[in-house]
Amino acid sequence: MPMHPRDFSLETLLRACATQHAQREATVDGTQRLTYGELDRRVGHLAHWLLAKGIGPGDRIAILLTDGAPYLTTLLAAARIGAISVLLNWRLAPGEIAWICSNAEPAMTFANPRFTHLLAEAEAGEVIEVDERHDPQGAFETMVTTPQAPLTMPELAPERPVYMMYTSGTTGRPKGCLQAGSAVASSALGFCVRRGFTREERLLSVNPLFHVVGMQQVAAMLACGGTSVFAGRDDDNAAILDLLHRESCTTTSAFPTISFPWVAMEPIRNGVMPLTNYTGGAGMGRPQMYEFIEKDWDVRVVGGYGQTEVCGFATFIDYPDMLEHPRSIGWAMPHVEMTVLDPEGNHLPPGEEGELCLRGPSVMLGYWRNAEASEAALGHGWLRTGDLGTMDERGLGYLLGRAKELIKTGGENVYPAEVDAIFATMPEVADAGCCGVPDKQWGEAVKAFVVLKPGMELTREEITARFKGQIAGYKRPRYIEFVDQLPRDPIGKLLRRELSARPVSPDQAA
Repeated sequence: MPMHPRDFSLETLLRACATQHAQREATVDGTQRLTYGELDRRVGHLAHWLLAKGIGPGDRIAILLTDGAPYLTTLLAAARIGAISVLLNWRLAPGEIAWICSNAEPAMTFANPRFTHLLAEAEAGEVIEVDERHDPQGAFETMVTTPQAPLTMPELAPERPVYMMYTSGTTGRPKGCLQAGSAVASSALGFCVRRGFTREERLLSVNPLFHVVGMQQVAAMLACGGTSVFAGRDDDNAAILDLLHRESCTTTSAFPTISFPWVAMEPIRNGVMPLTNYTGGAGMGRPQMYEFIEKDWDVRVVGGYGQTEVCGFATFIDYPDMLEHPRSIGWAMPHVEMTVLDPEGNHLPPGEEGELCLRGPSVMLGYWRNAEASEAALGHGWLRTGDLGTMDERGLGYLLGRAKELIKTGGENVYPAEVDAIFATMPEVADAGCCGVPDKQWGEAVKAFVVLKPGMELTREEITARFKGQIAGYKRPRYIEFVDQLPRDPIGKLLRRELSARPVSPDQAA
């Protein structure tokens, strides 16, 4: 009997790899190399250690680690016992981490020592420090290599929650996007099918695992039996390019800030570029920016569109179609359906503008402890993405704009209200508002418009200094323009679209 999508989970993917090709490499992390058999045993040891510590189904375990084998091991061990991993973004400020922890209430946090200062204001449960790189004598290594007293593993359903990623919401507070193990596995399998992955794939993992793009790709390696090669947190572009060649990586999804500088660094060495495929952006109207990857490097470029709420990419489009339809996000992946709905939930015909909506086994369970937001997103039986778009007669989707006014910079979400709130604390500022503006490196950047009180002075440098420590670096304005007044409607609502339409000049750089 064929398996139902709900029968898949991260656990079934790992067990299949450990059974079918135990000696194949699962991860390359600095000097440490783990086979699937070794990874499975380490996950088992850590799972029993967690059970012995009283952690069980439904408990939350926060992860504040750099990418690598310890991160993946912790996530899989928590999943094996039914605990929910809370994937913390180490780019956030301590106050933001504290709010997430107050919402998620983790019983335990696995943290890299370089990030423990971010927990200064947080109720994070018991904090377990994990070494930056493999330390044979380290405490974490002892946990994952020492057999524990046998304990009965709980009976678990594949559709149980496996992790939470926090994403910005309409109030400016992040929402905990709750994903099932079956959803993550379905997304990974659909990704593999669309990309044609085999067990020979070697992923150059450069997107953080607290981000859905990084997680989807590493999960895809579990689905196809490939290898995840993790770049170091401190590796620069040259070191990452060296790693790509040294490990013969075949696939990656690297933002332009990483991959574009490779052009001047001898990307093709001895006539070889090991990459065979590269996931770039789509729907941004600038596919030509990837031309040197597709042609000069002879690497297949694909684009796509997705969200945290659907476990990553939900659509894909190949490079020739990107050129022919530069604003298109492509066709839905095998595990996803896509449609366009009006505000009442009615399906709109081809070419008519509405809200892009998705459904399928990779859609989230809901938002943690936020029934109102969950109902708003899922109440029509489809995931309401908050993005405006259209579809043509062939099912090709087009992204037109973001209904929720989210700014997407370097793959991260920034809600304008979060930035505006910092300006509200500055005594020199009479009014301020921010918006997203086009940026060659990050897709979008945050631009702030500031009205000073009469007689007051404030420089761009002073504003940037005040933002530090209060909000994540990627949320800080990259451009600041001083203006006499902001455009507002009759009831005082800021017209952000008018701000976004204003030109950006180099002298506005913060």
